[in-house]
Amino acid sequence: MSMAKGLLPDTHPQCAGAARSTVLKDSDVVMLIGARLNWLLSHGKGKAWGEPHSKKFIQVDIEPKEMDSNVEIAAPVVGDIGSSVNALLEAMGAKWPAPPADWVNAIKSKREENIAKMAPRLMNNNSPMDYHGALGVLRTIVKERPDAILVNEGANALDLTRGIIDMYQPRKRLDVGTWGVMGIGMGYAIGASIETGKPVLAIEGDSAFGFSGMEIETICRYNLPVCVVIFNNDGIYRGTDVNRGGSDPATTVFVKGARYDKMIEAFGGVGVNATTPDELKRAVNAAMDSGKPTLINAAIDPAAGSESGRIGNLNPQSVLRKK
Repeated sequence: MSMAKGLLPDTHPQCAGAARSTVLKDSDVVMLIGARLNWLLSHGKGKAWGEPHSKKFIQVDIEPKEMDSNVEIAAPVVGDIGSSVNALLEAMGAKWPAPPADWVNAIKSKREENIAKMAPRLMNNNSPMDYHGALGVLRTIVKERPDAILVNEGANALDLTRGIIDMYQPRKRLDVGTWGVMGIGMGYAIGASIETGKPVLAIEGDSAFGFSGMEIETICRYNLPVCVVIFNNDGIYRGTDVNRGGSDPATTVFVKGARYDKMIEAFGGVGVNATTPDELKRAVNAAMDSGKPTLINAAIDPAAGSESGRIGNLNPQSVLRKK
């Protein structure tokens, strides 16, 4: 889960993030520590979890009412994480049997397969950029600067960043969490910068940035080492919707070719317009090296996006149309 990224580095041999689907589907027992079976985990049901009732859940949670809220919890452990895990480790003792080699190897094989499959997409230098090419260079930058704080919000900008950018240390990533709220990015970036004194890289969707974008004035006023990258695809999801009710633009379509980088220049910050992954990489590295308030307008191909979480599937379907 994104809240825990970095507790175990994403590149650690025992980190199965890149084989998440396999692990959820094929596991026998799942232990939830600091996570709940909410919508981010499909409520513990459905195809993501394999055959119905095929696994048992252990849940460590400080709130007793969370137990059995979506599926039966075979072993509820009510308590704070630190005390509960210490008690479990003490009871387990030093001689705990190793997991079956075939299970570990199956996960390793799937993880390596998925990483290899993704690699070419992250190395493209397309112009206009797609999300994978842009995130490929940002992924390398985060790897080279593991001490920086990563802030992330958006739709595609959030979903894809969560999966693509590896984290190496705990508490270095801030995103919207459970509720999917947009507009927290700039506040998170300011707070993280002031509280830690570390450089901040904020990866924003253009819609998410719009909720609190004027906080870039605050960033400039206090000269904070924050680099904001806006994935600008001209709107929400794809920015290509058509208003079928009139001649006005669709509500999900923004001003074409908007230059967000010009906004921060008005407050004395550094603005950069990046149209290729190479340009994006140079601009972000320069911003992180200088520590100056910077906003990079990363132009993304509007056709590169997709509907986040396939939420359109939740729309009511016309019975008449089906006939």
